[in-house]
Amino acid sequence: MVVGEVVEAVRSRRISAREFVEGAFDAIGQGEHLRAFLALEGERALAAADAIDATVARGEDPGPLAGVPVGVKDLTETAGLTTTYGSVAFRANVPSEDAVLVARLRAAGAIVVGKTNTPAFGMLGETKNRLGPDARNPRDPARTPGGSSGGSAAAVAAGLVPLATGSDSAGSIAVPSSFCGVVGLKASLGRIPTVPSPDDSLQWLSNGVLAASVEDCELALSVLAGHDPRDPVARRDRQPASSLTSGAGLRVAFSHDLGFFAVDPGVRSVCESAARRLEGLGAAVSEEAPRTEHPFEVYMPLYLADVRRAVLPIVASDDLFDESLEELARFPALTDVEYVGALRRLWVFRAAQAAFFERYDAIVCPATAVSAFPLREPPPTIGGHTVTPGWTSFMPFPTAFNLGGQPTVTVPGGETAEGLPVGLMIAAPPGREDICLCLARLLEGSS
Repeated sequence: MVVGEVVEAVRSRRISAREFVEGAFDAIGQGEHLRAFLALEGERALAAADAIDATVARGEDPGPLAGVPVGVKDLTETAGLTTTYGSVAFRANVPSEDAVLVARLRAAGAIVVGKTNTPAFGMLGETKNRLGPDARNPRDPARTPGGSSGGSAAAVAAGLVPLATGSDSAGSIAVPSSFCGVVGLKASLGRIPTVPSPDDSLQWLSNGVLAASVEDCELALSVLAGHDPRDPVARRDRQPASSLTSGAGLRVAFSHDLGFFAVDPGVRSVCESAARRLEGLGAAVSEEAPRTEHPFEVYMPLYLADVRRAVLPIVASDDLFDESLEELARFPALTDVEYVGALRRLWVFRAAQAAFFERYDAIVCPATAVSAFPLREPPPTIGGHTVTPGWTSFMPFPTAFNLGGQPTVTVPGGETAEGLPVGLMIAAPPGREDICLCLARLLEGSS
């Protein structure tokens, strides 16, 4: 199911919005074993679909996403529909207002059909929580879809819905997109407002979408992007029009490891092949990575300070898994002096990235260090190197571009020998989603 085709069918009255929503509910029921959804909208979604059909029948504009069934990640508030944040402490939480992202989707004619699975407060690279069974990867249900937007990725990959939302602080859109073989767009920090905003430092959480194609992500972004004064980090500039159509003149860096990370040989091969394809499409391609401090040395102390402020006071005592508790133990709470020092390191990191993007328009790297692995079995070795099993090893790449607030698009780049998808991640300077989307379209069309 492709977003544009749904909209065309609804607008032409060839297929009704109600039929698409009923079809989504049927597909969700048949795919229940994937545990992609935590809650469904039910009759309200059907009523919203009927309203779209009535708008079309009156000859009025039903909106650019008319009749499109959408899954909303369960970290995002939905009026009248349970929002658990993946936590047993919020099992019965029903917000009274939509988040801005959801309100904009509804205003564009999209139909929210349910809330997609996520780990508690998005703190894991696998989609597991205490609310029920783990989400599963449609490409191989014995494997993880990744996290924390794993339910959204699984829902799109399985064809349950054509579009789903995601949020991303350290790869939560890029990684599930890569593992499930779909396209994932993480917008620049503040491009899609986060209202209500989390009670943390607001340094790196970005919203985005997952879909079957780059075109679908681009259409969704056109609806979701735009300033909102209630978001203190919302961008005020306009999203650039996607006027780029070729790689000609674009300066593109590529790196299979960003200079730091262990990578599976099959993943490395896919990344190098993508660089050659872009070169053949007119881009000037060089192998190079930003010269920065190790991303996790900067990210982890600040991220866990956010966790201690915004999550630990409200989370249930048994919500968190051992790996999250071990992270908290490994990085003790910062003193005020240490926190200021950590912030300074962040700004130095961003300055180094900014200098890199003065020389390059974009960088292409793997979205993940490995392909999807069996449920709850993160690999202890990657590319012949012993690693600590966990998200910082199997999904290390996106964090660098959350630290800098850059937009990223993850696009399927190839498959491993086992037939598992490998995603390529494209990052560009903050505010330049158009560059990411252009290169993603070129890679999508050349794979």
